[in-house]
Amino acid sequence: MAKNTNSLFFLGVLTSFTLASLPVSGSGEPPLLFTFGDSSYDVGNTKFFSSVFDPATVWPYGDSVDDPTGRWSDGHIVPDFVGRMIGQQEPIPPVLDPKADLSQGASFAMAGAVALGSQSKTVAMNFGEQISKFVEIRKNWTDEERADGVYMINIGADDYLNFAKDHPNANPAEQIALVASVLTRISRELMKLYRSGGARKFAVQNLGPLGCLPIVRQEFKTGESCLEMVNFMVKTHNERLIHLLRAMTVPYRGFRYSFFDFNGEILRRISEPSRHGYTDATTSCCGTGSRNAFGCGYNNVHSKLCSYQKSFLFFDGRHNTEKTNGEIANLFYSGDKNVVSPVNIRDLVVRSVSDLPAQAI
Repeated sequence: MAKNTNSLFFLGVLTSFTLASLPVSGSGEPPLLFTFGDSSYDVGNTKFFSSVFDPATVWPYGDSVDDPTGRWSDGHIVPDFVGRMIGQQEPIPPVLDPKADLSQGASFAMAGAVALGSQSKTVAMNFGEQISKFVEIRKNWTDEERADGVYMINIGADDYLNFAKDHPNANPAEQIALVASVLTRISRELMKLYRSGGARKFAVQNLGPLGCLPIVRQEFKTGESCLEMVNFMVKTHNERLIHLLRAMTVPYRGFRYSFFDFNGEILRRISEPSRHGYTDATTSCCGTGSRNAFGCGYNNVHSKLCSYQKSFLFFDGRHNTEKTNGEIANLFYSGDKNVVSPVNIRDLVVRSVSDLPAQAI
């Protein structure tokens, strides 16, 4: 029954346009899709990367689709929905799967990935290593396919969450210095993806209000409040990230992007949960503790699972439910300029680089 329900959910997301209106690349085929980032975009790379137990590969992850595939949700995640919307029939595979069919693109994202530093090989490929992996195997796709492809980026959350745990008393100057370092690294890797990888069309979401995550509220004991230190870094990061993207269109004339205000959409749902169909927007559906935010998927943790995932904003302590992911993807794909600018993903796909606007700095 869960699979049938999930199929109906996909159909509901896609009712706003017909198969005839699905965007296609210059070749007449759906564009390739590539994703980079952390657990929010991970479609299963983690389980191929390390022998360490990956809770996202077991129930109750994937509960809404009867299939725990390594996605950190009860069902599909944002790139899955976007892939359907741009015309792909199957979700893109984890690039580390030795049996992966890379004909429609691939996911390079991995749980725990950061923008800064060199991660232990038992943890995750960091952002730079993901980009390097793409450049290494880029010949799997033609120059035209890579130029027409969509490159979804979501990175930085673990940098700020890790910093808050390690430096809870950091002053604002130290926090801003970290933001500057993170964005410098992101800029460098985007340049590499553009220059060496042939990427032209980027779909970048900003960071959500990390200080409001159930796991952060629970671990830092903030009560009904969010952790301001983390949200300050996120706010600074997001403000500077949009300027970074705008600036990159000057030296890189073919660089075009969609920038999605993920932060604003999550805050709206936290502030007015009932308006968006939620009964709870501050507690996890799966886990244990004051916010039900820890231990989902671990056999040695007696975590609880909510009876109706669609009534929750968060599935576990830091990841969204499939319902939330579907709504976010729909806005990213076809939202107006109040939530995604200068164009949405639909326009990014159907228009050539020369016809897409480069925002003035």
